[in-house]
Amino acid sequence: MGVVAQEQMMDATEHVKRDLVHFFRTYKAPTLSLHVGPLGTHIRGYKTLWKDALQPAIDALVNEGLMERHGSKIALTEHGKEGVFASKIAGGRHPLP
Repeated sequence: MGVVAQEQMMDATEHVKRDLVHFFRTYKAPTLSLHVGPLGTHIRGYKTLWKDALQPAIDALVNEGLMERHGSKIALTEHGKEGVFASKIAGGRHPLP
């Protein structure tokens, strides 16, 4: 993979990580399915680069201790729930991406 392709994948991975956190925050759900429901429908609309970045993004969130896998579902850890559902910090931003 060339340098430009690696940078695009890293950018796409960061985008998908933010998107996943946004979904948990929007739907106030501790667990979401990757294949059915609102997240499954949303992911089907991802462009190829974002689809390719989905598993690396989940892996990164798992490694950060925010999320865990449950078969075809992803779930927030207790630490992830605190960060995702926390009130906004100063400046109107949430503490997580």
